[in-house]
Amino acid sequence: MVAVTRAALARQLQSTKTTRAVVSRVVRKKSTKQKKRIVKQRATKTSTTSAPLQPFNDVAGKSNITNAIGYDRFGNATGREYDLGRDGAFMGFNVLIAQFYWDSQFNDTAIQVPIDELKKKGFQVKHIKTEDECITELASNRYQITWIISGIRPIQNPKFIPSLTAFHSAGGAIFLFADNTPGVYHASEFLKTKFGITVDGNYYGGQTMTYKEDGHRGKGNFGQHEIFTGITSLFEGITISHPVYSTTVSREIFIPIATASDGNTSIATYDPPSTSTEGRLCLDCGFTKLYVNWDSAGTARYIVNASCWLLGIGKH
Repeated sequence: MVAVTRAALARQLQSTKTTRAVVSRVVRKKSTKQKKRIVKQRATKTSTTSAPLQPFNDVAGKSNITNAIGYDRFGNATGREYDLGRDGAFMGFNVLIAQFYWDSQFNDTAIQVPIDELKKKGFQVKHIKTEDECITELASNRYQITWIISGIRPIQNPKFIPSLTAFHSAGGAIFLFADNTPGVYHASEFLKTKFGITVDGNYYGGQTMTYKEDGHRGKGNFGQHEIFTGITSLFEGITISHPVYSTTVSREIFIPIATASDGNTSIATYDPPSTSTEGRLCLDCGFTKLYVNWDSAGTARYIVNASCWLLGIGKH
């Protein structure tokens, strides 16, 4: 099992500020001795950091911020107060980034950019590049979230999918990243095992999706969702795949929340029922945005928002 349940994790977000409790009580004795006062020592916590009382900003769930201080060239509100998660609110939460695709552009320097953004929210992050390392780290019970950035070669270790499935079943959240085929293997194999869904496609996108209320499945649109807090324009990616749903039921379970300019789902989520022990899931079908287009419309905010949402804080 994941070491800490989601409910327990939510309690960790309560203020860690030092509290002082001084309790005095007078003990009277039958004898004529003076009164004695017993003062309990101050109760303090070992943590040296203070987290906000609330993990999310006041605008949580709102894409269209009409009274923002300013807006960027894409029309998205500027200012970290328009992110989903508050800066520093996620101290004590751990993210494992398993990167199975890399090239001359998608190198350690490039992945450090999203890592630094996660750290601003308080997350502790570890970055690895092999399936063996991923299996070992997932078994450590240290992580609440893992990013799985799919590779272009078939999965090598037969224990990888069972390990990832066990992590998810015990409450671990997963951010699945795919790109155009063949950069889909790890995400596709997991979703096939979980829902009978595969990931495929080789669409050259390069367009910007726009917010539209209830527009989750509209071509080139995304709808309201906490992941899109503070975002009215979102770059879809350059080379894009999409989930291939095997049944109508699977589409209702693994729900599309954004549709690329070709009319196919580009972002989908799974939010398990409150009675489930499973973690949340998010699939992004254009992972080049992590390094080629990090500064494009809404990308940085969306990636960090999604990571905050995956924790499921406040759900139970």
